[in-house]
Amino acid sequence: MTELIEEILSCGYHGPVNVEKREEIVRAVVLHAILRLLPLLSQLREGLKLYGLADLMSQYPNICQPLFVPGVEVKADADFVFAACNPEFSEKGSNKEQVEVSAMNHLQDFLQELEECELPEVGDYPGHLSPSTFMQWLTGQGHIPVLPEEKRNFTVFVQFNHTCHIQYVVHTVCYPIVAACSNTIRLPVQHMQTYTEFKQVITEAFHLLGQAFHQV
Repeated sequence: MTELIEEILSCGYHGPVNVEKREEIVRAVVLHAILRLLPLLSQLREGLKLYGLADLMSQYPNICQPLFVPGVEVKADADFVFAACNPEFSEKGSNKEQVEVSAMNHLQDFLQELEECELPEVGDYPGHLSPSTFMQWLTGQGHIPVLPEEKRNFTVFVQFNHTCHIQYVVHTVCYPIVAACSNTIRLPVQHMQTYTEFKQVITEAFHLLGQAFHQV
């Protein structure tokens, strides 16, 4: 987060930049983006009205979509999501790195499993978990970027937390920290050592907690 302080402040947020203020920071970033784009979109809409295109777009959205979006929106698959992941590994050859590599292997297996069969809804919490909805959880978008440059630069940063037992002393499980504004997920590897544990923690975090972070 410290690497993003300048960008966060440029969005009009002037409070302390830390995890505890995550929601306020996200709101400021989203508001900044909306306020910047609204005048441009309004101008575009007024221009379209001059030629009657706004009404045509409302009546025939599927036909008009290719006029504004180059290509067809494609949902992200397992290969794209995993290829976009950029893990921040510890020192090569260290025990921490071995644990982190194992976690990334679990992530790849998990995405492949989602590709073959979406995980169903859990209890009263709606929504099937697939590679595209998983990516939407992490980044805010579930489709592959359309523009070549955006696609080339699209990255999901994967971080690893090895010290939750020190941070939170006695607890049963931690869930990942997800920051969609920076395309980052932080995995509590102490609770995800086997694939079964990894799958359970990730699935519970997605269905039950959304982008919140908890430990119990």
